[in-house]
Amino acid sequence: MASVKKMTHAAVRNLLRHHDREIQNNSNKDIDKARSGANYELMNRGMHSWDYYQQRKSELHCYKREDVKTMCEWVVTAPQNMPVQYQRQFFEKTVDFLNERYGTDNCIRATVHMDEAQAHLHYDFIPAVPDLKHGGFKICANDILNRSEMRNFHPQLQKFMDEQGIPGAQVHTGVTAAQGGNRTVKEMKTERSREHKFSWNQYNQEKERVRIEREW
Repeated sequence: MASVKKMTHAAVRNLLRHHDREIQNNSNKDIDKARSGANYELMNRGMHSWDYYQQRKSELHCYKREDVKTMCEWVVTAPQNMPVQYQRQFFEKTVDFLNERYGTDNCIRATVHMDEAQAHLHYDFIPAVPDLKHGGFKICANDILNRSEMRNFHPQLQKFMDEQGIPGAQVHTGVTAAQGGNRTVKEMKTERSREHKFSWNQYNQEKERVRIEREW
């Protein structure tokens, strides 16, 4: 349902370009370019997301190490049983939840992709926490995405969605990380591909069985 990742400064620009569909030869074969016009933004900054990232990052203390994770991303997929007419409301409320959790100023962008197998939200943010040493705020992904956050994120998002009363907004399955929870986007796509292949094989097997029965 939701997956999170952290990335270094060096990886940010290409990721943002990918979300904007600015990369011509995209390695993601799930993208249907004919449907890319249906993608939409839920955080309009009035500037390119890379520029806003640069601006917000400059306002925060950041250690000068190449391995510092300067941006994080939640990918939240619309529940399969949710009626299509409620998807936008679901994503808008998800952004409200995430902004409250991580700070509206720290949100770089919130993009909904409609041009892949399932509609999903990319919420990119700078992980900012109070800087007790220097004052103000600093960038520290480990302080934001700690063990407690990983344990509480899904149930708290579910509680929030229950309060909104959106039909089909089931985001918390109760599956732990050890049971396969918090999968990456790539893992979820692979699973959907396997499910699709399995269903197609079942269809072909049933078709062959009917053919044999008719010939018999």
